[in-house]
Amino acid sequence: MLLLLASMMWGSSFVASKVCLNSGMLQFEIVFYRFLIGAVLMWLIFRKELRSFSRQTMKTGIALGLVTTASFAAEMYGITMTQTTKAAFITATNVVMMPFLYWLVCHVKPGLRSVGAAMLALAGVGFLSLTGGSYVMEVGDLLLLLAALLYNVYALVTVTMGKDCTAAQMTFLQFASTAVFMGILTLFQGSGGSFTLQSTGAVLYLAVMPTVVCYMIKNITIRYMSPVRCSLILSTESVFCAILSAIILHERITLRMLFGIVLIFSGVLLEQLRSRKAVPAPRDTELTAETEDGPAEEGMEASGEGAEPVDVN
Repeated sequence: MLLLLASMMWGSSFVASKVCLNSGMLQFEIVFYRFLIGAVLMWLIFRKELRSFSRQTMKTGIALGLVTTASFAAEMYGITMTQTTKAAFITATNVVMMPFLYWLVCHVKPGLRSVGAAMLALAGVGFLSLTGGSYVMEVGDLLLLLAALLYNVYALVTVTMGKDCTAAQMTFLQFASTAVFMGILTLFQGSGGSFTLQSTGAVLYLAVMPTVVCYMIKNITIRYMSPVRCSLILSTESVFCAILSAIILHERITLRMLFGIVLIFSGVLLEQLRSRKAVPAPRDTELTAETEDGPAEEGMEASGEGAEPVDVN
């Protein structure tokens, strides 16, 4: 439920970012202000926990900051080159990339259902992205696919490097390092200097809800769920984005785009509607008491009938 709430807010972030861009603000400065305000808010809320950091937490926070910077740079430029709804659904393809990246990193082989979901989503991206008679993907589409890939890298870094880190410390360092990196890029890009009431409100909303609240939710819940399962739930942000884009930005969806969206969403659903056994979680991040896989069952047998499940990891 927390991840679904985060998905709603992340879906709205595409619309808020588009509002800022339409007002004249530039890509890097939007992300810079968003994470600078986010870091300040994190410090004010969790300052007692942020007095000292372990070396591992420092490494993880900075690594996440680098990945976040790269993903937002790709996403913000991609949004300027395509419709908001289209951008959200292309980014949703990260849900079918994750099982294969998870295979490479954690050696959990994807099943035939994951391969089928990936093919459906790939076909959907084709209908959504290939233009006119040229059938060539636009630069914005490629940047958004890169952003989707980097979102998965973010989840894997969190699982592999951040499993022993405090969520508040790791998230604060991620925000602070992202603000530093984006501040440097803003110096080179310059500032649009268009701080209208609408864009200022959009930046403040981006800093509080889709940044502080959403990243705290993700960095906490990913410890108890597999990256695959997290990405599946978060992929619903594209649906919320499509609804809000039509209502707020009055964006029009063509029949070809709608067919591509249906294919991508079908791929997401095909991957989502798997049994729990088909989506194994990392052994040191899944809660043994909440799984129905073999290790949990073995733990229950070892402890006797009716006994509490024990952690066999």
